[in-house]
Amino acid sequence: MPLELRDCGAAVPVVVCGRNEALVEQLRADGIEYAFGWVDDMPGLMRAADVLVQNAGGLTSLKAFASGLPVASYRCIPGHGLTNAAALDEAGVAVWVRDTADLKAVLCDLIDGPLGARQRATGLALFAQTQDGGPAAEIARVHRSGLGDRSQNPPPPGPGRPRRLRTRRLAVSGATACAVWACAVGTGVATTYDGPALMRTLGHGLDLDRLTPALDQEGHHQ
Repeated sequence: MPLELRDCGAAVPVVVCGRNEALVEQLRADGIEYAFGWVDDMPGLMRAADVLVQNAGGLTSLKAFASGLPVASYRCIPGHGLTNAAALDEAGVAVWVRDTADLKAVLCDLIDGPLGARQRATGLALFAQTQDGGPAAEIARVHRSGLGDRSQNPPPPGPGRPRRLRTRRLAVSGATACAVWACAVGTGVATTYDGPALMRTLGHGLDLDRLTPALDQEGHHQ
């Protein structure tokens, strides 16, 4: 992907590789000047960039939306990468580049054109203050209120108590995982559509049968 970005001539690629130092060395050997390993200041790097090109549609995309950084999905990884790309594209918060021939034109439009302006406004609107402060305010409220009175001794364990505790812990873990997924994937479309349209958008994003042609077209790229 970085070589294609460089060769299309629309932008100078800046690649973040995390802990994969071997990939950093390979990219630099291939002529990618701005290849980095672990980066401590991703917000600063995003503010210095003109566009984010990603292939998974996860939390990095949400950070870009909050930074007013236009997002393009390209060479998406199979599974959640394609699913997220379809949902974000339909919601209007990230454009999905399916054909390499379109890469240069799309990047130029995101950097200096009306498409980029619309995406910046849409992304920033996702993080506008709501009347009740949103999920972050509720988490802060619960944290400030504490966990209640711990002085009371818990009831003695009964015959079925260990199993009930395990079931309860599993239910809480499952609910937490669902909440995290909903925040990460659903936030990108939640403020864009009304109720029925939102359900259609999520249904599109989770309909893997509709993505079968895209899976065949994109292939297994990292």
